[in-house]
Amino acid sequence: MTEEDVVEKVSGLMTALDDVEKYKELARAMVDFVAIFAISIILAVLLNFAQGAYDVAFASASGTGSTLFGGMPQGVATLLGTFLIPVCGILIGALWVNRRVARVRGGGWKETLGEGTPGAVKLLTNMSWDSVLSNVRISRIAFLLYALIKVAGYTLVIEILLSFLSFFLPVPFFAIPAVYLFFLSLVIVLILTRKSLTGAFQRLESLDQLYWDLRVFSTEFNRAQFGKA
Repeated sequence: MTEEDVVEKVSGLMTALDDVEKYKELARAMVDFVAIFAISIILAVLLNFAQGAYDVAFASASGTGSTLFGGMPQGVATLLGTFLIPVCGILIGALWVNRRVARVRGGGWKETLGEGTPGAVKLLTNMSWDSVLSNVRISRIAFLLYALIKVAGYTLVIEILLSFLSFFLPVPFFAIPAVYLFFLSLVIVLILTRKSLTGAFQRLESLDQLYWDLRVFSTEFNRAQFGKA
């Protein structure tokens, strides 16, 4: 194996590990995502509470019908409170997660690798293989959770759209059992995002392959280092 081959292989390995660091940051950002989504749920509950309080205090007494803040029908207010605000929470959380992941800057190893084979050996020798393998495991879980959350978020958006469209249809969607409406929305999401989901599964498979390749490589490298010692 020539020096160029060694440098190329180590460069590919380090680039893959940079991606792993991004997925590791994704795992950390999940905590923020859950917090943002929880806040949106609380806001939705408060909106529904405000609707109920208005009904009790004003609408029922005046006989003008159930409205929120003098102009929003109860059905629309409930729809906003139950669906739209949590969706905003999902979107804001996703933007925040993407921002945190984008802050991860890799490539710090390029200067060392520029030394050629000695630099490649230095990078591999200083690498904590146990930590690297642990990061890959965390990254696989984080990437899978992120994919599931995106599907859930898109499903929720489709449910909102179907619910709004129901106001213009002779048979409203809210007359359909919630379970059937959920599965209908899920099927639509799976059809619309099939290419993205295929890419996600391919990325997950590549992370699995990377994990096992790293295990084999680390064993062989440590054995070679032990033999030299």
